[in-house]
Amino acid sequence: MNIFATILTFFSKFFSLVGAISSVNPCAGYVDEPEIPKELTNLYE
Repeated sequence: MNIFATILTFFSKFFSLVGAISSVNPCAGYVDEPEIPKELTNLYE
């Protein structure tokens, strides 16, 4: 039963790591958005 407990512990740690990684916001590095020039926003006017 020790082998079963070891395998179960490994899978639970693996899935907890996956959950921790998936909670990170991937857009956190793109906080500073570039401004769009007025020439591009007024193309159809």
